[in-house]
Amino acid sequence: MAATDADTHIRALQLARECIALGARFGTVADVTGLSQATLRTYFYRKERAAIGRRPDSSDWLFNGNVCLRAEGSEFANIFTALMELQRCQPADALVAAYRLFVERSAHRSTLTFDKAFVLVSALCGVWKHTQPSLAMHRCPRCLARYVAGIGAPPPMANGCIFCVLLHRMPRDPRIQAYFVRRQRVVPAIVAPGGS
Repeated sequence: MAATDADTHIRALQLARECIALGARFGTVADVTGLSQATLRTYFYRKERAAIGRRPDSSDWLFNGNVCLRAEGSEFANIFTALMELQRCQPADALVAAYRLFVERSAHRSTLTFDKAFVLVSALCGVWKHTQPSLAMHRCPRCLARYVAGIGAPPPMANGCIFCVLLHRMPRDPRIQAYFVRRQRVVPAIVAPGGS
């Protein structure tokens, strides 16, 4: 193995370790890193079992899921696309960094799993499980937020984007209120409003 091949292999192993730490399932780790299943078993799954359960294989949850999950998908996609556009990251690196940033911004365990984020990135970039992009970032004409929708999707109707819907429903939907109560972070006194 040449030096560049060794560096590529080491980087793939580091990426695999990061994906596993973020809760990725076995197949997702293999797809993101390009490592064989045998290699992954040798290095990571000898003593530990892979995450159990079936990973999502489509982005249907983005359109049929609950409002909070759909908003989380668009929130994650905003972080991911910013890394891709501004930092010129590769999709695999941007996926890991964006998911880590997304989780750090949430004070609770998010309903957006790493595997769902993987499916979303795959559909946004046309990589791994997709041969071409099927989703894109759109800007809401009402609130100007960026949100995920199908390529060529018409602008949102009178209700606006997923963020507009979320804000509209929040005052009268106890489930959405509970979601945001769980999500609040404790702000240290030094940066709290009125703190000295």
